[in-house]
Amino acid sequence: MGKKKGKSKSTKNNPENENTSIATGMRSFAERNRMNNMKESFANMAELDRHPLTKQKVIIRKSLVSIGTDCDKNDADPAGNGDQSMIKSTAQAEAAREIYSIGGDIHSHLAEGAFSGFGMNCVIGNVAAIRVMIDGVINAIKKNHAESWYCSCDSREEMIKLIETRDTSMRLSPLLLIVSAGKNVVDQPYMDHKGAAKLLLKSGANPFAKDVLGKTVAHYGAGAMATPMTLEVVDMCILAARSSHLLGKDVELHSLKANMNGSRGVAGGFDPDSGRRVVYLLEDKKEVWVKPDNIRLVAVENTNQPKMLLDVQDRMGSVSLHEVLMQDRTDVAEFLLMKHQTSIHTEDMDGVSPMNISTGGGHMMMASGVSKIIADVTRAEAKKFRDAKKQAIERTCANCNKDLGKVGQMMCAACKTVSYCGRECQVAHWNNGHKAECKTLKVTAKGVKLKAPSGEYAFNASVSMVSGKTHNKGHYRIPDGTRTGAKFVVKVQGGSEMMPIMVYDQTRTCNFSIPPGQPGFKEVLTEMKKEMAWGGRKTFMKASFDDSGACTIYPATAGVKAKYKW
Repeated sequence: MGKKKGKSKSTKNNPENENTSIATGMRSFAERNRMNNMKESFANMAELDRHPLTKQKVIIRKSLVSIGTDCDKNDADPAGNGDQSMIKSTAQAEAAREIYSIGGDIHSHLAEGAFSGFGMNCVIGNVAAIRVMIDGVINAIKKNHAESWYCSCDSREEMIKLIETRDTSMRLSPLLLIVSAGKNVVDQPYMDHKGAAKLLLKSGANPFAKDVLGKTVAHYGAGAMATPMTLEVVDMCILAARSSHLLGKDVELHSLKANMNGSRGVAGGFDPDSGRRVVYLLEDKKEVWVKPDNIRLVAVENTNQPKMLLDVQDRMGSVSLHEVLMQDRTDVAEFLLMKHQTSIHTEDMDGVSPMNISTGGGHMMMASGVSKIIADVTRAEAKKFRDAKKQAIERTCANCNKDLGKVGQMMCAACKTVSYCGRECQVAHWNNGHKAECKTLKVTAKGVKLKAPSGEYAFNASVSMVSGKTHNKGHYRIPDGTRTGAKFVVKVQGGSEMMPIMVYDQTRTCNFSIPPGQPGFKEVLTEMKKEMAWGGRKTFMKASFDDSGACTIYPATAGVKAKYKW
């Protein structure tokens, strides 16, 4: 008989291959799950399409009312965002997500050509027709308001009626129509959706316009169904959004040429190509295009800067990154995170953020490409946080915040964690709170001796996770190859005040838990929550065993995995 041919690198003997295999399997599972969800949504959309458009509107309106939408308020605000109250229950949120996933009656409006005239031109990207309709409104305003057309409140309202009036039961503004229905039309030579978006923004379209579910251009254009065109439109809107608080407000020019400084007027639309916003000057009776940095509000109470467009939440508290993560659109995630630094910490109505999902969603989420991008962001944020913390400790007086340079002039002799510029500040800080925290800080720095495991925790502490063998000497099973008294690296994992903290070393031959209320629990949990790379649920630190088998853990040594090269 011939020799059996064995694999040179089997998954059984190669943990790296095994992990890759698991990740591949989980990725396939996640992909199938996403496809099934899409099939279900398409089936529901097909069911809705069985009805005529008039019936669809009735069905959708009833659904919107059932999730807590004030449809009467929406009817009274045809060119505004209407009711944007937060959805209150999980059941209502699921219903809202289903309405969004099937697109409401957008598809039927597209199939039957039921959009408004201006809306339809935005859907097909007919820039020439859009310009004619906008110019028509401007000419009518000029005729009615003569030379003051550019600063008249009435003129602004007339333009808003054209560029903001909502379409379909989803209440889509013209900008939203471009990134929703517009991306689904068959491309024709005359179509220019990016040009249409530019023209709308230059005319004063609101980049923060929301649909009936609170979705913005970012949700539609930088979500799971994003296209290259919609991402470019979102890019323009992000730029416009930064100075949108100026739109329609009384402003003053500054830091320009002397003859223009102090000139006042009304701010208008934004030009994505030049990055400038138009200002209609009152006294000079002319319009100038100025960089937003050279424009300031006249009214002091209107100085609040707008929120970053990509971080604006819908009525369920979601941002586009939530959806992008679930559908694993790595290209869109790079746009959101790498190019525009979208927050990974925005929580939806259930308190779930993209970071929570990627770090706590099991193998299915951790195997996704978007999760890996989020992991890179969390590590970068954690490093920045640690560096800032280290700098604050090493270079700032704990009492007066005076810059001390690279090394503090005086350090607390007990805890050795805070520095001072002099004796006077040290005494003041001691009396103002450091006395109470110094003992804890000292204990944390020196290490906390853990109690011997007992009850339900005793068995796990003596058993190797790898071999299953029981170790009866001392309190815990000491890691293989670790000398008595030598410090070794452990991973601590938990995150809740009510649950025990799991502790184990790289070899898995040392494995135990620290129950709530036991020595070391509070100190370890405190350091764990500081580590944002894993959402405050785990970190690494050092531990050691003495001759009796007792374990001491050192919370002050907490850090990320890379710090210890595990």
